[in-house]
Amino acid sequence: MDEAAFREVHAQTARRLRAFLISALKDPPLADDLLQEAYIRLLRADLKDANIHQVRSYLYKTALSLVADHGRKLTRQRRLRESLPEPEPDRPRPDLSIDMQRLFDKLAPRQQALLWLAYVEGASHREIAGALEIRESGVRVALFRARGKMAQILEKHGWNAGETT
Repeated sequence: MDEAAFREVHAQTARRLRAFLISALKDPPLADDLLQEAYIRLLRADLKDANIHQVRSYLYKTALSLVADHGRKLTRQRRLRESLPEPEPDRPRPDLSIDMQRLFDKLAPRQQALLWLAYVEGASHREIAGALEIRESGVRVALFRARGKMAQILEKHGWNAGETT
C-alpha cells in the first residue's frame, strides 16, 4: 500500500475505528495505542488488491483481536489481584441515571462489535461477517440475539422496549 492509498484508507476509517475502540476500552489513550497498532498491522499485511470494505473489515478484525488480547491481559492481572488479600469493599453508589455506555458494557465484546458495526458503522451483513469471522448467514441471528440481550439489559434498568423518551 502506497502512502496516498494509506492516507485515503486512514481518512475513511480512523475516526469511527477510534470511536469503536474507545467504546470497547473506555480508555482513549489505550484506544489510540491500539488504533495505531491496527494501522501498523494493516501496513504489514498484503492487502494491495483489497477494496475499502475488505480493508475496513481487516481493521475491525484486527482491532477486535487487540481488544481481546488486552482483555486477556486484564484477566491475568485480575486473577493475580484476586490471589492477594481482599481489600475492604467500597460503599455502594446510588444509580442516579441510566448511562448507556455502562449498559453497553454489559454485552459481550462480540455483541458490542456486532451492534457497533451494524448500527454505528452501517456495515452490511457481509462486511460484519468478514470483520468478525463468522458466516454471513449467521450475522442476522447474532444481531437478533445481541439486540435481545441489549433489550433485556435496558428493561432490567427500567427502560420499557415500547416506551420512547
